[in-house]
Amino acid sequence: MSLFSLARLLTAGGRGARSRLVGMAGGVGVGVALLLLLWGAYNGLASRTERSTWTTLSAGVSAQQVTDPAGVALGDDTVLASTTSDFFAGQVITRVDLAASPASTVAIPGVGRAPRAGTYHASPALVALIDAHPADELGARYGTRVGVIGDAGLASPDSLVVVAGAATSDLDPARGGSASGDSQFGVWSVAGFGGAAYPSVAYRTVAIIGAIAILLPVLILVGIVTRLGATERAERFAALRLIGATPRRVADIAAVETGVTSLVGAFAGAILAWLLIPVAAGIEVGDGRFFPTDLTVAPFTVVVVVAGVVAVSTAVAWWRTAHAGIGPLGVTRDRSEGRPAALAVVPLVVGAALMLGVTLVSLSGSRFVGMEVLLVMGFVLVSLGLVTSGPVLTFWVAHLMARGVRGTAGVIAMNRIRRHPRATFRAVSGLVVAVFMVSVFSAAITAVGSESAREDNADRLPKSTVVARLNIPSTEADAAIAQALPVARTAGVTVAALGYHHPEEGIVFVASDAARLGLPVPAGAGHVRVTSDYFEGGPPVVSASAASANAPAILVVATDGAAASIERARTAVLGSGLRLALPPTTRPEQAASALETTANRYAGLAGLGILVATVISAVSLAVSTTAAILDRKRMLGLLRLMGMPASALRRVILAEAALPLATVFALCIGLGFLVAWCVVAGLTEGRRAISWPDRSYFLALAASLLLAAAAITGTFRTARKNTEISVTRFE
Repeated sequence: MSLFSLARLLTAGGRGARSRLVGMAGGVGVGVALLLLLWGAYNGLASRTERSTWTTLSAGVSAQQVTDPAGVALGDDTVLASTTSDFFAGQVITRVDLAASPASTVAIPGVGRAPRAGTYHASPALVALIDAHPADELGARYGTRVGVIGDAGLASPDSLVVVAGAATSDLDPARGGSASGDSQFGVWSVAGFGGAAYPSVAYRTVAIIGAIAILLPVLILVGIVTRLGATERAERFAALRLIGATPRRVADIAAVETGVTSLVGAFAGAILAWLLIPVAAGIEVGDGRFFPTDLTVAPFTVVVVVAGVVAVSTAVAWWRTAHAGIGPLGVTRDRSEGRPAALAVVPLVVGAALMLGVTLVSLSGSRFVGMEVLLVMGFVLVSLGLVTSGPVLTFWVAHLMARGVRGTAGVIAMNRIRRHPRATFRAVSGLVVAVFMVSVFSAAITAVGSESAREDNADRLPKSTVVARLNIPSTEADAAIAQALPVARTAGVTVAALGYHHPEEGIVFVASDAARLGLPVPAGAGHVRVTSDYFEGGPPVVSASAASANAPAILVVATDGAAASIERARTAVLGSGLRLALPPTTRPEQAASALETTANRYAGLAGLGILVATVISAVSLAVSTTAAILDRKRMLGLLRLMGMPASALRRVILAEAALPLATVFALCIGLGFLVAWCVVAGLTEGRRAISWPDRSYFLALAASLLLAAAAITGTFRTARKNTEISVTRFE
């Protein structure tokens, strides 16, 4: 009889065998689907970052900063460009102003040829926003719309981007990119636009660590489902040995069975991943949703993943069966695994020491090439070390507790853990890794969470006030006053006051304007000085001052508080002709702009990582606990037959899950914080540090434990059903 026929004969018989194969195929399918989606998301993050960073002009082809745009003769092979931020209803709009010759050959991502002066292309999301509001609130800022930006120039379907044509005289080399001053200033001559997949090596390292952190629970899930029904399968293989099959033949049959099952599951997983792409693309991550094409994995990659999963599953099944010691009389029941070697703790210790050493070197200022690679290696060693050292620690704790435990459930559980520490820990390994990853993600978030905006109160600049930083020479002060008048006459504007540079520090206002802005004015003062910190969210510090002969520094526009009034005021400022150093913003927008850094956008991914790791760990725990019950159903059934109540059986199951988790729970949290600190401090040379997480971390831990409890509770019915007296059978 052929190898395939033997495998089919063994696996097709009986409802339990078919259910086991369906469970294996389903678990492999879920694992492959998650692998493909995670791979697509990893590549998609790089693609969307590359599409969004083309607006970073200094990274363009032959990019050179220009100090006098008006004096530049435009050529066909270059364009002049300036990137700034605009705001609408608290949302940030990326604005790129371009000056190009009519015959320019420079391609603009998602646009093509540069638009002519007075016209613009906008992203679909921005087009919808413009069309939904009156022109004097938004659309009038950019001119006449002549096109829509394609996907090639956008990070996300939600991106708000506008590419506007301009004359060279309209480009201001002294204007900043954002209210926080973090973006590049000025005008650039660019021969070609191009983005970067990652802002720096540090962020690429973070992305790799994040991918590994989510991938590991998926691999654990795949490994667990391939062990479903191991005892039942061993009994079938023993029958083959009894009729003369060699150990090699039995191992080959096991490999065929697992290979075919995993192949079916892998193909199903590939189809499932393809079907879930529209759903996954709708999840907002960082800058917004994904384009479906971002998550689409190349066919070659799908084939490699499917082939890899099938090959590894088949090889592991062959190796396990060949070394299981299955003889003609079957395997020895309840065969002890043997005491786990203390060497299994070495990867954990080496990984932690490696990460700590690299971080200390970085903090000393002695950075070296390959440091990021060592951090990734250390993270991998720590993650795998938790899994390999878990059985060792579990055995030690169970050995100590077995001496003083009382009660039937405790005795059975402790002795089973001592005899099978690897199998016991394997059941909770997914949850252990999830607790570790949750701690890593949550601690890392605090590195950027400390950069929070100041709270609102009555002593600070009102949220409805628009502030425009100016860049006006003193010779144009009178013109600036004339340009500010239309802003004051805008509907909804209550005050439009110009402030002037103080010779030392602060802004000088006419006393009447300061009073209308709600500032405290000293009695008899004709002019007052206001500290600059007030316009950045600080308290008002006002003192009498002489009139300033310096140039206007700021235009403060108070409104009636209506959202439409704020946007009309902003549009009026942008269209006034005033030379702006920074875009007009409200105080909350200014604080949000300061927080809108790459680090914060990457931190937003941590929540998704926490969710994925937690859910997968709960599924793994449910599957592994169910598998353990099915493998021991004869022994547990005999105990029930001798009078052990179902409640005692439930306590055994709980103890076997709780002990290994409790053994390493604190270790997972401590290592998670250590790893997060090493990554954050090591990659930034100590410029960033972690702090204690907020309550969301404890909620995440609680959710993990609740899901684990639900997973274990869900197996009680399986335990009761498979250990009933009528189910117990003897050879």
